[in-house]
Amino acid sequence: MKNPGHHIIAGFQQGSKEAFAAVYNLHYNRLYGFVKKLIDDREEAKDITAETFVKLWKLHANFATQENIKAFLYITARNACMDYLRYRQRQTANRQELGYVLVQQEEQMPAINDEIKAAVLKQIHQEIEHLPTQCKRIFKMAWLEGKKNAAIAIELALTEQTIRNQKARAVKILRLALANYNMELLVLVILCMV
Repeated sequence: MKNPGHHIIAGFQQGSKEAFAAVYNLHYNRLYGFVKKLIDDREEAKDITAETFVKLWKLHANFATQENIKAFLYITARNACMDYLRYRQRQTANRQELGYVLVQQEEQMPAINDEIKAAVLKQIHQEIEHLPTQCKRIFKMAWLEGKKNAAIAIELALTEQTIRNQKARAVKILRLALANYNMELLVLVILCMV
């Protein structure tokens, strides 16, 4: 007798949405729980779980068994969690480093500190205003207003993946623009003006 899951796998390999739905329903809750346990962030766990299923769907023709699917889901999700945790760790380190630098500046040059901050913030805001329209809007909603991907996606009637892509695009554009902005030169100019 043939394995009853064989029909699901055959349909899944051929791109059947019903077969994909069956695989999704079978694995979603446990995979989400696994991801949430690793990163302890509900919204990000939802994002990672959804992205994992998108990756699975893109490669649907490559899976011959339920075990292959399950292994792919958990390995892909685990890797995405590790990437997220490394990103979060870098963010924390960068914030701590920036905080340390700002504290040092306040101790060494309290009189010009506000001018430096204002000049840096002005440059950042100018660069944000040069972002492409949709990219700028999403960036402002995420970082300036503190909205989550899901909330932005609902408000703008876009997918969460589009929101993530636009945020990543904004960061990339800003990094390139601000890399050309010489902070040391700015400090020297401000020091000369005082």
